[in-house]
Amino acid sequence: MRRLLKLLYPGLGIKRWLVVFAVGFLVASIAGLALILGLPTLRNLIVNIINRVTTFMDGGHLNLILMFGAGLALMILAGRGFIRTLLLDLAPKSEKMVDALYQIRSLKRGPRIVVIGGGTGLSTLLRGLKGFTSNLTAVVTVADDGGSSGILRGELEMPPPGDIRNCLVALADTEPLLERLFQHRFQEGGLSGHSLGNLFLAGMTQILGFQQAVRESGKVLAIRGKVLPVTEENVRLKATCTDGSIIWGESNIGNVDTVIERLELVPQCQAISEVLEEIAAADAIVVGPGSLYTSLLPNLLVGGVVEAMAASKALKFYVCNIMTQVGETRGYTVADHIQAIHDHVGQGIFDYALVNNQSVPADMLERYAAEGAEPVKIDWARLHQMRVKLVADNLLQPGLVARHAPEGLARTLLARIAKESYRPTRILDQMLLEAQLKNPRK
Repeated sequence: MRRLLKLLYPGLGIKRWLVVFAVGFLVASIAGLALILGLPTLRNLIVNIINRVTTFMDGGHLNLILMFGAGLALMILAGRGFIRTLLLDLAPKSEKMVDALYQIRSLKRGPRIVVIGGGTGLSTLLRGLKGFTSNLTAVVTVADDGGSSGILRGELEMPPPGDIRNCLVALADTEPLLERLFQHRFQEGGLSGHSLGNLFLAGMTQILGFQQAVRESGKVLAIRGKVLPVTEENVRLKATCTDGSIIWGESNIGNVDTVIERLELVPQCQAISEVLEEIAAADAIVVGPGSLYTSLLPNLLVGGVVEAMAASKALKFYVCNIMTQVGETRGYTVADHIQAIHDHVGQGIFDYALVNNQSVPADMLERYAAEGAEPVKIDWARLHQMRVKLVADNLLQPGLVARHAPEGLARTLLARIAKESYRPTRILDQMLLEAQLKNPRK
């Protein structure tokens, strides 16, 4: 009730429309009752109604008809003014109000997608998906221990904020300046190396706790969907290599020169309950793109995540990187990536593998070859043996770095979801998604 009474605060421009609506309703009601009843009593009510209808235009009650029409007109005028007053400032300045409302409503009808990962790969996919659905949940690793995130983690004993920050910005639906501000990294002084978004999350964590800090930061950036840390535990990565060496920490594992045999979380931990709830309710679950051992597996090794995925009826996708990574996946094929996941968490976790089959430009190949990296090869036969269906498409983003094109990746993923997740109860939502996929984004 208190929230409703706030609508009567001076200066909102709402009370005038409420008064106009009340007057219109009163006038229309009086005229309508007079036309229907006709007499001071209810005697012969039905007969009077029939007679009034048949003699509607005889002019005998012209005054009442005009009065009734005037009342309706006032009600319509008041309703239109009330809605415009409430919503005009909510619509983006670059769009008409109707278009903005349509976009909001259509995004809410999109499929429920949980994306699991970390690093730039996760934020890339989120940027593409947010144009088609707002029912997005990003489940983000908290194993990062390098750079600004590592410093804040060590000094404040909080989960690393860097990947969380990138996902929040990727899903943001706010002014570009605010996004730039959140990503701004100080270059000198005591704050050198820290991004403003990391410091913001650190401050919010000390006030609210990490999980609530992420949720409130999402409100500040008006994100489409939600961002969740996979766990609130302060975990470290431990990698055992084929030569017997043990590597500690995400920042060190990414630079190993030997083959990783086993990855562990220290200590063992459980996923937060909201992550498991989102996985259970999802239409699709997507793992990747991202670094296999430092962004993807750290999420899947958290207690409860793989079990929730196995129990979910959602479609499960693995999005493979375009290029191998020297420190983690040198020489890996698509099937090698999936086999590594199977070796850690069990078989049959994925229904589909999404891969890029677009040729990488020669100059880009040369740059990556100098670092020991190459395009990830598609081994169709092994994937078939693994019972993983392959979805191959042109997914390369033009530029100097081999990254997925956000919109292209999102469209390929959503097209498969629309095709495979048919539900009679959501036929209109599916038709809307298919129509969106056929039309180019503005």
